[in-house]
Amino acid sequence: MTASLIVVFVILAVLLVAGIVVARKFVISPDDSDGPVGSLIAPCVLSIYLIALAMGLVIGWENNRGAADSAVEEAGYATALYWGTAAFPDKEGDAVRADLRDYVDTVIEEDWPAMREQRELDPSGAAALDRLRVSVNEVPAEGSAAALERMEARQNVTDLVQSRVERADSAQATVPGVILLATAVSGLAVVVLPFAMRVGQARTRIFWSVVNLVFIVSSLLILLALDHPYTGLLATDSGAFEDARAGFDRIDAALAGP
Repeated sequence: MTASLIVVFVILAVLLVAGIVVARKFVISPDDSDGPVGSLIAPCVLSIYLIALAMGLVIGWENNRGAADSAVEEAGYATALYWGTAAFPDKEGDAVRADLRDYVDTVIEEDWPAMREQRELDPSGAAALDRLRVSVNEVPAEGSAAALERMEARQNVTDLVQSRVERADSAQATVPGVILLATAVSGLAVVVLPFAMRVGQARTRIFWSVVNLVFIVSSLLILLALDHPYTGLLATDSGAFEDARAGFDRIDAALAGP
């Protein structure tokens, strides 16, 4: 459990206790419960909670799915570039393949831990990508066919650069704090109101308050689990790059021939 999650639970617990104390001190009369509180205020609070929760879930889902799709796409660019080196001269092709392997290794071993723990990319990945760009630029382009192959390789490198920028943005993507706050505060109001309204028997109020509390805490946990695309419920791992790295060996075997 992270420190931020502990802080969230402590704040929620304090607010819940304070809300129940206030609700017991300022009891809502039966007339108000059947009137403006029950017919207007309570439904509005519930609507705010549901809207904030829905917005947070959609944003979190999109952030997580976008990170996963981008990882697959970036690994695809790396595989396409590796295949493209078959048309390069032996020396330059070996250099590009070595630098590409180094970049993918760096993404897996350095970038991913940094994205999970610090929400940023490791600088060594950018350095490895720069070396890859240099090795691609050094491929000779004698003749139209060779020039076309180098142009395609450069485009693949450009795509890798753009994908890296998008991955850096994904590492910092979060559910907006105002939505988390609105969900938590309105949710606590939904839990506390039954205590203050004193409608029905005490056991019934307590039962539904507990049900509301469990539902709201569960929804907040899901929301927090979607807050970081590289940790939590739908965390994107480095599997796409690991598959690409394994594919490099198969490509080498195919290029070597029988």
